[in-house]
Amino acid sequence: MPDLPSDTTELAARFQNLATRLLRQARVLDGGSAITSAQYAAMSTLYTHPGIPLTELAALEKVAHPTMSRLVNALIGLDMVARTPHPTDKRTVSLSLTAAGRAAYERVYARRLALMGALLARLKPETVADLIENLDAWLDPKT
Repeated sequence: MPDLPSDTTELAARFQNLATRLLRQARVLDGGSAITSAQYAAMSTLYTHPGIPLTELAALEKVAHPTMSRLVNALIGLDMVARTPHPTDKRTVSLSLTAAGRAAYERVYARRLALMGALLARLKPETVADLIENLDAWLDPKT
C-alpha cells in the first residue's frame, strides 16, 4: 500500500493525477473509435435522453450552444446522430443516436465498463461502497 500524503492539497493533487491517468487509459481503450471523449459524453446523454433538442443537450453537458452545435454536426457527419423535426415545436429539432451511433456508444461503454470493473475489483467492497456513496452525494446533492 503506497504512503498517502497527510496534506489535503497533496492528496487532492495525487487524486487529480490518478483521475487524469484513468481518463487517458479510457481514451487508449477507445483508440479504435472514431469518436472523441467530448462526443462520447454527448452520445451518452443522447443514449439516456433520446429526442432532446440541442439546447437541452448543451445544458446537460454544461457547454455553450455553439460548442454543442459543432460537436453534434461532427457526429451527424459520422452518421452517429440524427436530427428529426420536433413533433410539437416546428422551430426545433430532436437529436437521437442512429443505429450506428448506438452501436459505437455501446462498444466504447463496454470497454470503459471493463476498465472500471477491473479497477474496482482490486478494492475492498467497503471501500467501493464508501467511494460510490461519497461520489453520489458530491455529484448529485439531491440524492
